[in-house]
Amino acid sequence: MRDIMSEKEEKKSVMRPAAQRRETQGQDAWKPAASRQHLFLAEQRKLRTRYVWLVPVGFLALLLLWTLASVRNFDDMDLATGYQYFLYSMSTMNSIFMPVMLSVVASHLCDMEIKGNTLKLLYTLERPGRFYDIKYLFELKYLIIFSAGETLGLILLGKAAGFTEPIRPDMFAEHFIAMTAVGAVILSIQHMLSLVSDNQILPLIVGIAGGFLGLFSMFFPAEVNRLILWGYFGIFSVAGVDWQRTTDETIYMSYQPLPAGSFIGFLIAGALIYLIGKWIFLRKEV
Repeated sequence: MRDIMSEKEEKKSVMRPAAQRRETQGQDAWKPAASRQHLFLAEQRKLRTRYVWLVPVGFLALLLLWTLASVRNFDDMDLATGYQYFLYSMSTMNSIFMPVMLSVVASHLCDMEIKGNTLKLLYTLERPGRFYDIKYLFELKYLIIFSAGETLGLILLGKAAGFTEPIRPDMFAEHFIAMTAVGAVILSIQHMLSLVSDNQILPLIVGIAGGFLGLFSMFFPAEVNRLILWGYFGIFSVAGVDWQRTTDETIYMSYQPLPAGSFIGFLIAGALIYLIGKWIFLRKEV
């Protein structure tokens, strides 16, 4: 009997580690999904006291007030093309202010992990690539809110200013899509720089320099302008000026639909830029 009992105990001792391994494997199988949910919740909780939303709201208020001040001396002809002027001037101002706004948002959201040196701890809970993607999505949320507020604000300002030009929803929709797409690609660069830089001054300098470069690129030849990422705010503007007809007294403007081929190519290039930035981040030692 003792021999039989000892054999049973040996079998139990052999089976116990195997059961423990199966239990551990089962826990690991559920770990990615649980950690993904925890990471989303952790990002939301970290943003409660950061007040990052004040950054896009402040920039949006500045742009809308600037635009409103420009319509004080509009005559009847200007009121008949007011929305075209709004869309054109806002695309120009976006090339200056949006890169700066995106650099500030990305720096605020990524500075918590960089200053706190918590990347190594986070990597024990989540894969670096997934952390990179989720962090970018949280930053992208503020860009979408900014673009939507800008588009809606232009329509409301036009109504308040008494524009006689009919509202074209298709042009405003294209404006929202174009500005959001260009901003998203620029945000991917700022996102990568903020996560790989120990000092957030570098991403801010890139944002400011990109804004000025985007503005001056509008005066470059078209072939050169297409090589400058920040210049695509002006390239994808849905309203333009007919400089051949424009005089000192009158500015002739017109709508110009978003070029589908160029826009799709830009999106493909933007996806490649994001993947390259992610690859650079994954090679960073923590």
